[in-house]
Amino acid sequence: MSVNFKISFAGRDELADWLEYVDIADTSGFWGLGVGDSQSIYLDTYVRCTLAAVRTRNLLIGPWVTNPLTRHPAVTASAIVSVDQVSGGRAYLGIGTGDSAVLNADMKPSRMQYLEDYVRAVKDLMARGKAEWEGRQVALSYAKRSVPVYVASSGPKTARLAGRVGDGAICAGVISPEAVRETLEQVRAGAEEAGRNLEDVDIWWGLMANLAEDDATALNELKSSLVTRAHHVFRYTTEGMHLPRELVPAMQRIQREYQPLLHGALGTPTHARLADGPGVAEYLARSFSLCGSPETFVRRVREMEAMGVTQISLQVRGTDRRRFLRLWNERVRRQLA
Repeated sequence: MSVNFKISFAGRDELADWLEYVDIADTSGFWGLGVGDSQSIYLDTYVRCTLAAVRTRNLLIGPWVTNPLTRHPAVTASAIVSVDQVSGGRAYLGIGTGDSAVLNADMKPSRMQYLEDYVRAVKDLMARGKAEWEGRQVALSYAKRSVPVYVASSGPKTARLAGRVGDGAICAGVISPEAVRETLEQVRAGAEEAGRNLEDVDIWWGLMANLAEDDATALNELKSSLVTRAHHVFRYTTEGMHLPRELVPAMQRIQREYQPLLHGALGTPTHARLADGPGVAEYLARSFSLCGSPETFVRRVREMEAMGVTQISLQVRGTDRRRFLRLWNERVRRQLA
């Protein structure tokens, strides 16, 4: 494929169903599998990463994404190194400031400097077996290699941070030609601060995803998840975030009425109704998703490829994940080969 794809299955699936999706994904041409980390609403991420590691042969596996607040850096380093060894070297670590995991623990997302210090500590533990964290020396004695660390971003500050300290970046802000250019500029600036080039950073673009026989069904099923993404992207500001002025009140309403405990609950009416209003759902779908019929999905991939988006992380949020995988394998994958 000219565009690479990673997949994650966001939702509160029964474990047996989730493992079925993982089995299919392993033979469906995906680069990797992302496993959500939100202790209040999902089974533990490292338990699921381990289960996936022993069942698969092709997928890279890791949290997509964890946070620096609910686990000590030595605990995170130990967990991902363990997954790496179980999987035969197929692990990676995605990490961001925190969303539902920290909100449901009555905490605030991490500060930028705290996240940067945390990433450096985890990387030092894997590379050198020791690190300094909050004035204390911590150790890890059994890492066999440094697992790649991907830093999640939804705005310019975190994009720059990803370029500075990440082996890779997970860009989950607005997708548009202008926004992609600005994001790449920030990742480049961060990389240059660390004496690196943009090409040294493995860049992925995170998008909500759904496939159905028609565009309307796919979008309707995705509305509550699009609200989840909007809540995250616009939680601090709408300024400079490529949001049309007429939609600012709708995004402010999402911030007021969003319920973190419903994060990942598919088709939630409480959240879906927050996408109502002229142009709201359409803007969110265009900015944050690959969504629609197989034909629409392929066309949108080609549009993104023209923007310079060549690695896409699909967060499958539709209510029928088996349908998504079937349509992917039968009507999408071969068109993108």
